[in-house]
Amino acid sequence: MKTRRPLNYLRSYRLRWGLSQGELANLLGCKTAGVISRIEKKLRAPTLKIVIGCFVLFGTPAAELFPDISGTVETDVMERVWALYEKVQGDPSRKTKTKIELLESVIERAMRRTHKPRL
Repeated sequence: MKTRRPLNYLRSYRLRWGLSQGELANLLGCKTAGVISRIEKKLRAPTLKIVIGCFVLFGTPAAELFPDISGTVETDVMERVWALYEKVQGDPSRKTKTKIELLESVIERAMRRTHKPRL
């Protein structure tokens, strides 16, 4: 069975702005255009440097440009957020109250992202 390659829109953004793979590689500080080619063909994931570089260059958040990677990271982090949230419940310490405040704000932001009102 063939596995699905992660979705990304790097090629679309590059072409929209008339950049060659070599030009984009140079702008992002990559040594060769092959790096961009492999990311566009979904043969490798972009590095953090490339993701941030794309944000700087295109003004596009990682979640928009690399939705599969972003979604996977969010799912993994949210699983750990919920686990810690459950673990610290009932601890009355000041430090725990601060943690709970953070975790609840993370949960609230995630809920807003997944439950956007339809226009």
